[in-house]
Amino acid sequence: MEDKWENMIKAMEAKGIRMTAQRKMIAKVFSFSAGFVLPRQIHSFISESFPGASYDTVYRNLRLLVDIGLIEQFNFNEGVRFKLKVNPDQHLHYFICTSCHRTYPLEFCPIENGIKPPESFKVMGHKFEVYGICGDCAD
Repeated sequence: MEDKWENMIKAMEAKGIRMTAQRKMIAKVFSFSAGFVLPRQIHSFISESFPGASYDTVYRNLRLLVDIGLIEQFNFNEGVRFKLKVNPDQHLHYFICTSCHRTYPLEFCPIENGIKPPESFKVMGHKFEVYGICGDCAD
């Protein structure tokens, strides 16, 4: 777990991000989580040390971490969740169980394997997620 935390800190520093105590704490939450993290979990953790921390601070930092490719954002019906990227240099697409929230990465990128955008459409980024129920939850 400590390795994940240190790697996140080093990655943020390599991107020129100033390391604050709050950012270190956010990295700690992701380093100890095997799955999705809710913004309220991060806020609760930070608030123990910084009672004045706002949700806005949490969301700003989460957006920053998404923008630099350290974490991924997923939109569920019950709200947004975040997950540490397995490999920040690689983008993945997922099948996601809406019951247990387990993710199954696709072995390929749909854009690189046949899905063509409309003519004159410039792709700036993409994300492909399929939501459903996994075999374990269906049983």
